[in-house]
Amino acid sequence: MDKEKEELYKVNGFMFGSLEDAEMAREELNAARYIEKKIENKSPETVLAIYKAAIEKRMFRTPVGYSYLHELQKRMTAGGISKDNISGIPLFQIFNNKKDEEKAPRVIKVKKNKEPWEKKNAVLTWINILLVILVIIMFAISMSGSRPTVLNYRRTIENEYSSWKQELDERERVISAKERELNMAYGND
Repeated sequence: MDKEKEELYKVNGFMFGSLEDAEMAREELNAARYIEKKIENKSPETVLAIYKAAIEKRMFRTPVGYSYLHELQKRMTAGGISKDNISGIPLFQIFNNKKDEEKAPRVIKVKKNKEPWEKKNAVLTWINILLVILVIIMFAISMSGSRPTVLNYRRTIENEYSSWKQELDERERVISAKERELNMAYGND
C-alpha cells in the first residue's frame, strides 16, 4: 500500500480496513474534539453525564471513539468519581483469536425478529387494503342501485320527473279526448 492510500486508511494512529470505517473514525475524532472543547474545565459529574449520554446514544463505535471514552474514564476517576459509578465501554463486536480462523475481528449478525410495531404496521396495511376494497364495492353498489344516492340523485330525479311528465301528458290527452266527446255531445243538441 502506498503512502497516500495508507494515510486515507489511518486515523489517530489506527489503521482501518475500509474507507467507510476510516471516515466513521474521522467523524468520531471530530465529535471527540468538539466534546472536549465543551467539557473543558467542567466538573467530573458533568463529564460523567456526557460519558453516559455518549454510551447511551452509541456515539462511538470505532477504536478512535473507544479510546476517547477510555480517556474520559481516566479523567473521571482522577476527578474523584468512583469506578463503580462509571459504566464500562460496550463493544459491539466479538473478537476471536483462534489460530485456524482469521485474526481480524468479525461481527456476528443476529437474526432480528420483527419488532412489535412492524407486525402492527403489516396488520394495519392489510386492514387499509380491505377497507379500500370495501369502499370500491360500496360505490359500485350505489351506482348500480335504483334508489337515489349522493352519487346518482340528479339522474334519479330527472328520470322521476320525466315519468311524471309522461303521466301528466297522458292524463291531459285523456281529459282532452273526454272534453271533445262532451263538446260534441253538447254541441249537437
